[in-house]
Amino acid sequence: AGRVLGKKWFWIVFLLDVAKGLLPVLAANWLVAYRGGDATWLPLATATATVLGHVFTCFHRFHGGKAVATALGVLIALIPVVAAATAGVWLVVWVIGWALFKTPKNNAVGPASVAAALAMPLFYVWLAEQPWQSAHLPLTIFCLLLATLVIVRHRANIAKLLTRASVPSAPHA
Repeated sequence: AGRVLGKKWFWIVFLLDVAKGLLPVLAANWLVAYRGGDATWLPLATATATVLGHVFTCFHRFHGGKAVATALGVLIALIPVVAAATAGVWLVVWVIGWALFKTPKNNAVGPASVAAALAMPLFYVWLAEQPWQSAHLPLTIFCLLLATLVIVRHRANIAKLLTRASVPSAPHA
């Protein structure tokens, strides 16, 4: 959105996408708490439907976004500490790409998103107590699948980066 519409619209779209992921999952969390019981599947099912609805939206012939901002909103609602750590990785990689490697700000977004997606399930496994235990296993699997989806959606960006990295620079005259 930022490349096409500019910085102002980037922030509007970003915040709306985060809200799109956050609000339905918060509502599912509230519903589970209000109704009582152990319906841990409802927030996860809501999160899954929200992200998949964003990525494969019927309003654009099933070609939607790359799931990063919506995934952030979902993570804020499900596991806020992992969301914060993941956002921190995104920011660090973006700053390194922009400031250190002199990558244009817009071009640093893709690598930062991929790095954050790779880090997210690792943070969850590291921070969760016994992530492979049956109580945590659905969220562990969700984190792995969400990371995979974000990486797959960025495959064109990854291919461009690999192409640029493999092309030797021209000798200076």
